[in-house]
Amino acid sequence: MEEAQSEHKPAPGAEGGDQRPGGLRVFLIDDSSLVHAGLLHIFLKYPDLCLVGSTRDSSAALEACLDSSLDAVVVNTSCRSIDIGHLIHRVHHYSESGISRLLLLTNDIGEPLCLEADKMGAGGVLLAWETPRFLVSAIRLVSGGYRIDAPDRGEPGRASPRRQNSRHETLDLLTLRERQVLKLMARGMKNAEIAGELVVSESTVKTHVQNLLGKLGLRNRASAVAVAYELGITGTSIAG
Repeated sequence: MEEAQSEHKPAPGAEGGDQRPGGLRVFLIDDSSLVHAGLLHIFLKYPDLCLVGSTRDSSAALEACLDSSLDAVVVNTSCRSIDIGHLIHRVHHYSESGISRLLLLTNDIGEPLCLEADKMGAGGVLLAWETPRFLVSAIRLVSGGYRIDAPDRGEPGRASPRRQNSRHETLDLLTLRERQVLKLMARGMKNAEIAGELVVSESTVKTHVQNLLGKLGLRNRASAVAVAYELGITGTSIAG
């Protein structure tokens, strides 16, 4: 399974971003240099996230939203240089996967733009004053194919899988060994360490990782770790 690369060149008119190799590739649509600097500062604390660029240009914003190499696109609905409502409609028209990667930041969950984006299948709508940790968690979940349910006013959203109806159904997709591997991944263990813990070969662990990613519809290990936390299977015991 291919890992995300860092050679992404920001769309025309886009500002540069964090060019660390690997990690989830995130793009920002906003015209606030302060927000851009804030995200860069946050991402420096999370090596699995990489802000690859940002833009305040409509054409570049649409290009970024349709770029399948990106894992998530953070959109500030307060952006004044772009008609965000028009952008969302265009993305929805051209790409279902593109709309699902959008994570909107807003000061008002109830504004029509956010409600419409949520109905169209946007990855999530978050209040702009959420904690950095919550934002990072939301980015990980959206990049893994999960959707952040629209929250009530003043209440944080919760994640729900796009492909399954419940947590139990999600877990039922995995074998006992795959669940054990997922738990150890969530503890930050590498394949070699997991192999030593489970007394199996590293190639066997790699197979389990590929299988569980495929079953859960995830793209990489970072997304799997986020899902493990969301599903509550990160306890100390690895028996099941």
